Amino acid sequence: MPEEKQYAKSRLILYTVMIGAFMSMFDSGVVNVGLPVIAKQFRADINAVQWIASVYLLVMSALLPILGSMADYFGRRKIYNSGFFVISIFTLFCGFSLNLSMLIGMRILQAVGGAMVMANGMAIATENYPPSERGKNIGLLATMMAIGSIAGPPLGGMAIGLWGWRSVFYLTFVVSIAGFAVSYFSIPRDRKVREIGYRFDFSGSLLLVASIITFIYGFSNVTKMGWRNPLIYGSITVFAVSLILFIVIEKRKEHPVVHLDLFNNWVFSSSVIASLLSFVTMFSPTVLIPFYYQKVLGLSAQTSGLYMMAFPVAMAVISPFSGALSDKIGAVVLTTSGLVINGIALILLANITLQTPIYLILIYFALMGLSLGLFQSPNNSCIMGSVPKNKLGAANGITQLIKNIGMVIGIAFSVALFTAFLGPHPVNYGQAFIHSVQKIYYIAAGLSFTGAVISAIRNKKSRAEVN
Repeated sequence: MPEEKQYAKSRLILYTVMIGAFMSMFDSGVVNVGLPVIAKQFRADINAVQWIASVYLLVMSALLPILGSMADYFGRRKIYNSGFFVISIFTLFCGFSLNLSMLIGMRILQAVGGAMVMANGMAIATENYPPSERGKNIGLLATMMAIGSIAGPPLGGMAIGLWGWRSVFYLTFVVSIAGFAVSYFSIPRDRKVREIGYRFDFSGSLLLVASIITFIYGFSNVTKMGWRNPLIYGSITVFAVSLILFIVIEKRKEHPVVHLDLFNNWVFSSSVIASLLSFVTMFSPTVLIPFYYQKVLGLSAQTSGLYMMAFPVAMAVISPFSGALSDKIGAVVLTTSGLVINGIALILLANITLQTPIYLILIYFALMGLSLGLFQSPNNSCIMGSVPKNKLGAANGITQLIKNIGMVIGIAFSVALFTAFLGPHPVNYGQAFIHSVQKIYYIAAGLSFTGAVISAIRNKKSRAEVN
């Protein structure tokens, strides 16, 4: 009987973390769909209003590794639960915003809470379950993230249509306050005693924040502003200098904000590199396919959005199965196969023509979602299983940061290459579009196959080092 009670409590921990995984994608979807309406109300242009979305990504990305490492010292429950509370409060204030500046300010503070939750969810799921369940649980978290990305835009659009743009923040508030209540009672209290002599790494944190923000800002805006813009090359210069200083300083710290020694572990570092390549290839077609649907095929935004669901739906379906299977057969076969299939799907997308039936494009796009669902859960399980328990937060923070960096690189370079390949004022836009994306998808396929090779040899090299 006591065992059944303990199992029920354990499941509640997982369900709580699943709420956080859902929210990480749901928030972006519900907010993004309301940007045009917010711009109209505050009489702002698209360049100003896009900061509502961009500042959230910037702040959260910068804080993920820091808050993950802090949780290793101060306890995961405190930071995770406090994160839900911070999200709840400042999400509500977002809905009360009187002007655009106030809304952006509240989004910055909301992002702090978002980073507290995202940096610790996977670590909590890993810490509270045996290794035999790790892949299955991480697969469920991936599924909840996919469901959040699917549910966000339609629910946000419905809420805006019925009650106005402020309702999307009230909707997020309801989800986050529920997450706070459940996590407060379900997640076990931290038994960790703070290490004597621990000092927070302020200098490392500042350099890390500077390098991440300037990297994401610079590469996110390079296609819009151009490489010669002072803000762009200034950002990239600051990124390079701050990153070098960060690495030099962190190696000398007794309590670094990011444990660079994690990268001495080949399984960890190769899994992180493979993850980065997977997200770069994921966002290459994701950012270009909507233009194909709308500008080449002439489909409506609503229909285009519906067709884009093929990717996350396929990913949501396969993730829990791939995660559970990795618990039985290991990660290497699944992750390598996933990236190989992803490369094949990209080659298929590269060979579409103006006469290709829409159902084939949907199948190719869904195949990408399926293949990356096959890869992500086992790969994340491999990452979390390769580090000691006292560094799970740091590993989780790095993993979540890599996802955001991969997204930024994938979007920035895809758009930059597409613009370069397309050229100015093509006579036949549809045909020029096809030729341009073909080259990009072949490059992405090459990156996916490279990731597959790295994934395939991760354990072999690790065993060679041990011998």
